[in-house]
Amino acid sequence: MEQVSSSTLGGIPATRPDNQKRGKGVVALLFSILAIMFCLFYIGPQLEKLPLIQPITQFIDERGVEANMYFYTEVAEFSEAHINMDNTMDYLPQGPQ
Repeated sequence: MEQVSSSTLGGIPATRPDNQKRGKGVVALLFSILAIMFCLFYIGPQLEKLPLIQPITQFIDERGVEANMYFYTEVAEFSEAHINMDNTMDYLPQGPQ
């Protein structure tokens, strides 16, 4: 019967993260969480002020659209846009004939 030592498991060295590796992982996780929070609470609101984005935010605010909805089937504007997009793809514009 083969005896398995504490440093190997079936010929494969046992990989136990030491405290230094675990500490680096925790620091990386915390940094990632802080980076995401920075994007959500600082960069996101700053982007709303850009002239390119302002018409979109005004449209959302004026019509009371829930911007975090995954499907906009109950909003008339999005339903109409979907129909127009489907028709455009089905009946692509042809050049002069």
